[in-house]
Amino acid sequence: MAKFMPIYQPTQVFKDRKESREVDYRALYRFSKVNIEWISNHFLGEIEEYRGGALSNIERMRVFLRYVGDPGFQIGIGEDIGVHQSTVSRTVTNVITRIVQKSSIWIRFPTSCEDLHNAKSKWQEKFNFPSAFGAIDCTHIPILKPFIHAHEYVSRKNFASINVQATCNSNEEFTSVDVSWPGSVHDSPIWENSDIYNVMK
Repeated sequence: MAKFMPIYQPTQVFKDRKESREVDYRALYRFSKVNIEWISNHFLGEIEEYRGGALSNIERMRVFLRYVGDPGFQIGIGEDIGVHQSTVSRTVTNVITRIVQKSSIWIRFPTSCEDLHNAKSKWQEKFNFPSAFGAIDCTHIPILKPFIHAHEYVSRKNFASINVQATCNSNEEFTSVDVSWPGSVHDSPIWENSDIYNVMK
């Protein structure tokens, strides 16, 4: 007669989710509760996972916003919200991916004659600055020094970084962002190899 051995299945234990007070939202997440609900819906849409202790989209966005406001402390953020550190890591990666997928909706450089004319009019009206349609600069974003080609990422200030070029319009909204250059590269070649340089040639 066949005998069956019981299979042990460990019980999953999920941390209790912690809801922030509405008055603390702006300090913790840089957005009001209403705004977080909107951006959660816009960037994350319908939740894809309902099993077990799956986070809601609003909880996922709270984890992401808390992290980008205080990077490098995933364990502490997990304790603040009531999730494990590994959940924080996965959530941040997932939300970043979803935001980047919609970046072209929000980050657009004027390319048509009409768009350029409208941009110039706004700079003139707002700042009395003739013929301008944007502002441009580069900034160094510190990173951990990579193992491969590490020297290429060391900036002139002697720390590892990505040299990021960005442009904005008269409303201080990004119109282009280029994050593809290591910190050792000077601003000039970044500009000369950028898409917006080709638009303006």
